[in-house]
Amino acid sequence: MEYMSTDSDNKEEIDLLLAHLNMSEVIDIMENLYPNGDLAVYDDSLITMCQETNENEECAESLLFCKREVSLLSNVRYGTVEDLLAFSNQVSNTAKQFKGHRRQESGILLHTITPKNGRYQIESDVLLFPWKLTYRNIGSDFVPRGAFGKVYLAQDRETKKRMACKLVPLEQFKPSDVEIQARFRHENIAELYGAILWDETVHLFMEAGEGGSVMEKLEGCGRMREFEIIWVTKHILKGLDFLHSKGIIHHDIKPSNIVFMSTKAVLVDFGLSVQMTGDVYYPKDLRGTEIYMSPEVILCRGHTMKADIYSMGATIIHMQTGSPPWVNRYPRSAYPSYLYIIHKQAPPLEDIAEDCSTTMRELLQAALERNPNHRLSAADLLKHEALHPPPEEQPRCQSLDSALLERKRLLTRKELELPENITDSSLGTGCTEESELLKRQRSLYIDLGALAGYFNIVRGPPTFEYD
Repeated sequence: MEYMSTDSDNKEEIDLLLAHLNMSEVIDIMENLYPNGDLAVYDDSLITMCQETNENEECAESLLFCKREVSLLSNVRYGTVEDLLAFSNQVSNTAKQFKGHRRQESGILLHTITPKNGRYQIESDVLLFPWKLTYRNIGSDFVPRGAFGKVYLAQDRETKKRMACKLVPLEQFKPSDVEIQARFRHENIAELYGAILWDETVHLFMEAGEGGSVMEKLEGCGRMREFEIIWVTKHILKGLDFLHSKGIIHHDIKPSNIVFMSTKAVLVDFGLSVQMTGDVYYPKDLRGTEIYMSPEVILCRGHTMKADIYSMGATIIHMQTGSPPWVNRYPRSAYPSYLYIIHKQAPPLEDIAEDCSTTMRELLQAALERNPNHRLSAADLLKHEALHPPPEEQPRCQSLDSALLERKRLLTRKELELPENITDSSLGTGCTEESELLKRQRSLYIDLGALAGYFNIVRGPPTFEYD
């Protein structure tokens, strides 16, 4: 009997093998291997087939993933929040692959910025200007330098739109840098416009705070007045109340992370933020800037959103005095770390400004309460009487435009009060000269008002904030 076709070259070899093959030995071996008589030949073959099928499916999935990865990292385009988060995850996971390899810029834009043919390039599409750093050392060297990236002022060449651009090195970039700002929008949270990868740096474009940060104001103008502190505190507490309602802890409330817009103050830098999944967050490491940290954060035994409230209280002290808590009593030169001091001596009530009002002192005591369970929430602090003082107890808070307009109305009123018919020639001459002087002054005020409106010069928040 032939087991192969007659044209096979191996026919003679097979016949020789069959002639010397002892079938009884083969049967004995098979019975020892399968004593129950179940050869399970088909089962093994099915398992093998299933494994091959699974491998094929995994290959297909990896190919799809690679295709999506290439699509997200190949150009700059508009996308959804989910696209931006997927792009951030891919950049973070493949950071080592980009090391040393120059490639075309890629990214996801949510709105405001318009890419051109899948490109958005520095110099040709957007200009970056160095912004005054807000992490410089002050006085006794207690403010740490920025570790998460530099911030530039960016301007789109086509639309003239001004934005803030934060540059984060690729190896330090984390998806959390964009997640909170991308997923949640609020008037007191800096709005994120998109993220673009250029070379080995991730550029985060967001709402620009052209008024600078609270830290810059403290550096340039010294300590802030109480009505200014009230205005800033109300805006930031509104932002914190929103974040806390979503279960988010900011973890880094401090003057350099509070930025002035034209009509509001906003929070920035969410790189350390987390969204809680339970009632207590148990960190694996310290999060925040130590001099503003609450005692429970330093212990690393679990904390809640109340940690942000304590940091806000420490920030208010910094705005009051021009220096963070602890520094005046414990110089940085003698105390390289404040963790042990905060653990043993918090809260820093002795650092509250001497001229602080009674109601503001009560608010600080409530915000700096050592026991987080007794510490007031952002919603409760917003209702505190310290943030709603009577108008007569506060100085006029108005823009330069409105001040000049009020002066113009006053001068006009004085002109109207002059008698219409004056018979005395000397008096008439004097009134004419006064009238000409008033006209010249009024024209000067109008020009200054226009100039102030152009540069948006603001001396303080509007008066209606204190109604």
